[in-house]
Amino acid sequence: MIVTLDTTFFVLHYFSKEEDTLSKTRKVLYTCRKLGNKGILPTIVLAEFYALTHKRAGKDVAEKHFNELVNSGLRIIELTVDISRQAGIFRRKYEEKIPWGDCIIAATGVLNKAEIVVTEDPHFKRFEELKAKTLTQIRI
Repeated sequence: MIVTLDTTFFVLHYFSKEEDTLSKTRKVLYTCRKLGNKGILPTIVLAEFYALTHKRAGKDVAEKHFNELVNSGLRIIELTVDISRQAGIFRRKYEEKIPWGDCIIAATGVLNKAEIVVTEDPHFKRFEELKAKTLTQIRI
């Protein structure tokens, strides 16, 4: 199964105090790294998460978490011309009601044949092209 991981997933993984949530995020990450599965990490998620972590916990923590993600074994997908085009198509199709970052994340998932995006962001429910699952909905 190919899974795109959204910024909100990593917020839960790194900042939740609830053991059930942390157990679930660990399980998702473990499954995304197993042979035959792929966890997709769009570079825009890295950027969003770095900025959010820097604001919430400071530069040192942001650097630490950023490096952990870069070296996590997840497949990092850089923004390409095709992803940019698809994000623009999504942005227009959904009448500019979905933020650019979410359009880029969805385009990254769709063009890399992801079956789902794990997110807490309600914007992703609007996409017809990709299934959005919250952490509580995902069954791995």
